[in-house]
Amino acid sequence: MIGCQLRNSGMPLRQILLNRMGLAIAVTLAISSLLAGLVAAPLLSLSWNQGLAMASGFGWYSLSAILIGDQLGPLMGGVAFFNDLTRELLAFILIPLVIHRHTALAIGYGGATSMDFTLPVIQQHGGVACVPIAVVSGFILSLISPPLILFFLSLSG
Repeated sequence: MIGCQLRNSGMPLRQILLNRMGLAIAVTLAISSLLAGLVAAPLLSLSWNQGLAMASGFGWYSLSAILIGDQLGPLMGGVAFFNDLTRELLAFILIPLVIHRHTALAIGYGGATSMDFTLPVIQQHGGVACVPIAVVSGFILSLISPPLILFFLSLSG
């Protein structure tokens, strides 16, 4: 449905797939999430690389829980699942509240899910113009999440 609306909007494919705002949101979100994971790690009695691995899920709870659970055990896999699920649930609440004033911030709340699960909320409250931005941001975050999680987990001794 969203794809049909996007096609009918008259936006060129180049604008949909190659937009700087989507890239900027993904880069900013990745850097800020990793910094937050680094700061939170000692507060939560995690090693720095475990904190970075937890922060690298970007809301993709089905992936982060399995990758982290395989390496660090079921408890940490559950923590990763809850961490990323909470991010997605908060995105559902916050996106409608802030998207009209702070589009990039609202799309960033969705993290990796902004290209799929939270996309209908973004489109409904932000309009069709927000869709390409959200898709690019979510795609980039979904692309970098698995290698980042595995890289940080590989640094465990």
